[in-house]
Amino acid sequence: MNIPENEELINYLVVLAKPGRKSETVNDTRWGELILPDPSENPDKTGDGLKVVLLGSWQFGYLVLETLKEYERKFPEKLNLVGFVTDHPLNPDAKISVKKRIWNMLDMPSRVIDEATIIESGLSHGIPVYTGEIKIDSFHQLLHQWNPDAILVSVFGQIIDSFTIQIPSYGIYNFHPSDLTRHHGAGPAPYEDLAVRNAATTVWSVHHVSEEIDGGHVIGQSPQVNVLNTRGILPSDPLIVYNKLAEALSPLVYFLIGELCTRFEMNKIGSIEQLDFPALFPSDIKKKLMEPITRDESTDVFLFPDKSLFL
Repeated sequence: MNIPENEELINYLVVLAKPGRKSETVNDTRWGELILPDPSENPDKTGDGLKVVLLGSWQFGYLVLETLKEYERKFPEKLNLVGFVTDHPLNPDAKISVKKRIWNMLDMPSRVIDEATIIESGLSHGIPVYTGEIKIDSFHQLLHQWNPDAILVSVFGQIIDSFTIQIPSYGIYNFHPSDLTRHHGAGPAPYEDLAVRNAATTVWSVHHVSEEIDGGHVIGQSPQVNVLNTRGILPSDPLIVYNKLAEALSPLVYFLIGELCTRFEMNKIGSIEQLDFPALFPSDIKKKLMEPITRDESTDVFLFPDKSLFL
């Protein structure tokens, strides 16, 4: 398989950052590859606890990844990140709806920065990163090797097949920034739904993954998040709104993974059916979520987990 120029750029940016990293071609994928960390990266990783794979991209996926990494650092005996799968918005062959999703709002340099940053984040934590197709035999074999107990999903461009859905014994969960219980904003356009409904607030939905896009059972939702600016207007730039919504994402991940780890310790196999996130969110975070948007421009600065969660 010929490696496109943009894929060579990613290899240059992340694989060559450490001499021991390796890029492996996967023969039956039309795009992407498997990138392995240097064996010396994250030597303190214990390999204990709930095994988790993340499927995600862009800044939301990055924030989920960073929250999981911070949780594993804090509780190394409870959580074990074993693999990361991400979009490849630089390869024209990648079937990830580049023209219809978040990538449509970003220019090519921004896509390069986003993909390189999130791949680097995974590798530096000592976990392999896969950027290719998932509905193929080679990925199915890779997933069997990783053997995750749970899978989390955030901003992932491929439809997830039944093979992947059935693998984790503790469930597979997606984070979506709209109220799916009311059929608001399913699919790639939660911002457009807010604009059409003249909504002042919204929520994140955490739901089981099914082969229907955003169609799985909703196990819980975040507290309300204010999406209007100080003038009481929905910003015209969707990225500004998504920057605001990111404030609720890290706590959602923290409390979901905490519940999953507790169930794993109790050997309580099975998916979570309901979780009352608003009751778990600290009052100061809920108050912050209802503050108006103050930014006039979107930012490319990557967000990090709320450190107060880990005190």
